[in-house]
Amino acid sequence: MKKILYLFVLVLAVNCTGCNTQNADSGRSIDSTFKKFEDVFLDAYWKQYPAASIYIGYGKYYDKLVLPDSIAVANNISFSKHWIDSLNKLEYQNLNDNNKISFNIIKNQLESDSWYQSVFKQYEWDASLYNLSGECYYLINQPWALLDYRLKTLSNRLEHTKAYYQAAFNILHRPTKEHVELAILQNQGGLSVFGKSLTDSIKASNLSDAEKYILTQNAAKTVDAINQYITSLKGMLANKKQEFRSYAIGKELFTQKFKYDIAADISPEELYAKAKADKEQYYKKMYHLSDSLWTKYYQTQTKPTDTAALIQAVIDKIQLQHAAPEHFFDTLSNQVHQLKKFIIEKDLFDFDTTYPIIVRYMPDYASGVTLASAEFAPPYQKQGATYYNVDDLTKYTKEKAESALQEVNNYMAQLLSIHEAMPGHCLQGIYSNKKSPDVLRSVFQNGAMIEGWAVYTEGMMLENGWGNHSPEMDLIHDKMKLRELSNVIIDYDMQVLNKPKEYIMHILVNECFQTQAQAEEKYHRATVSQVQLCSYYAGYSAIAALRDTYQKKMGDKYSLKDFHETFLSFGSSPVKYISERMLK
Repeated sequence: MKKILYLFVLVLAVNCTGCNTQNADSGRSIDSTFKKFEDVFLDAYWKQYPAASIYIGYGKYYDKLVLPDSIAVANNISFSKHWIDSLNKLEYQNLNDNNKISFNIIKNQLESDSWYQSVFKQYEWDASLYNLSGECYYLINQPWALLDYRLKTLSNRLEHTKAYYQAAFNILHRPTKEHVELAILQNQGGLSVFGKSLTDSIKASNLSDAEKYILTQNAAKTVDAINQYITSLKGMLANKKQEFRSYAIGKELFTQKFKYDIAADISPEELYAKAKADKEQYYKKMYHLSDSLWTKYYQTQTKPTDTAALIQAVIDKIQLQHAAPEHFFDTLSNQVHQLKKFIIEKDLFDFDTTYPIIVRYMPDYASGVTLASAEFAPPYQKQGATYYNVDDLTKYTKEKAESALQEVNNYMAQLLSIHEAMPGHCLQGIYSNKKSPDVLRSVFQNGAMIEGWAVYTEGMMLENGWGNHSPEMDLIHDKMKLRELSNVIIDYDMQVLNKPKEYIMHILVNECFQTQAQAEEKYHRATVSQVQLCSYYAGYSAIAALRDTYQKKMGDKYSLKDFHETFLSFGSSPVKYISERMLK
């Protein structure tokens, strides 16, 4: 089927190329050809990667479970090669601006897929890749079809889970210890998907008794398969002869992964150097702000002579200003309302209130990881809402809640709502899913653009008067900037330079004013991910540079609202592609 689709598109592209050389409307014809190509390609892509199709709501291949073995790897590599060859037959220079972006996104995705399979080979050493619970949760709970059909599809998908987990364990070769531990933790947590919630859904359905029995048996077999995978992974950890590789991927792989994941006109070394230089500038700014606030919080008490001690002392006082656990949800909910009002009053966006942002308590399956998050309906799915998820702090212990609230104090909480909800992730997600001219931008999202946008909005809102330019808000915002900068620094330090944990913890705690618990969490995150921590500052830096250049280009015609609307109209595309179009 892949070969048939490939030949169809290849012939279509070649034939249209021949026609267009004789046609005055060659641009429109080639754009039409490209859109047909894109539709056929995307369908083929989701058939090739059915697990990924679940998260973006493309429902044709939900019941197909691909075994993670060497055959699947070879098929994926072949798939990427065929479609890259087909894509290159199209006349890029004659495409319109939007289709040029889509062309580049497809090319980067296919080249990235090929590199991940043939060079990076994450499937050999990252045991946490193999976890069916997340996709099964989506099948059960997302409103993509009636309940009975969702459950039948789930049952079909679960028929071969024993073979899936056996193949997953067999393909592992010198895994990292950190990813084995993560896989155990996440698969243990995922078992709940096949528990009471699924049982209740089966009872509420109109499936026949035979269908209910088969689904119940398939779910039980899946639980057994997951538990066997967990047991096998624990056996790896207990085996003193088991060889584990380092979590650090080294300079060459880091550079290549950065190229595909970030898709920016900057190298890892350049971003690392920029982050270190900017860190010193924010550090100086924080000192001056803390110095000006000293007498407000410490009256006549003698100032510390050490710069870091002075900053930390002032932050300690500010962090005591926070909501009570039982009021935290309402505080963030009210902030979203005020942020919407502020955006309308300042005319910062063409804000469409028909796309509501719903503030809700964090679903149980997602709780315990972050205090807040953004969640969207899958791009292909017509139903669903945009959520600002907030964890229920009343379920925390008293000590844990106090620690969390000191970090997300009255000032940081506002920045959190800006970043996650309005006008950060939630608003950008609405534009990407609802207003982007091409679904491609929503299904192949660029993480640096998404995280960079959320970081950009924090400073942009303060520039326009949110927080009334209070020194406390500025200081806490600068502290958040240090967190984003330290993400880049420790990612490179750990993955490329092999810096020890003591060195990393010193940067996070003593130089960036993070709590010990936060620093431990960030260190762990940097052992099980690579490059992603660079996405926040890489994306922000590119957006800030684009805005400056765009303002100079537009001159008297420039407006901040125009910049925002134009920028977001390109969906979740890499900033460098958006820049090419906006600065053309």
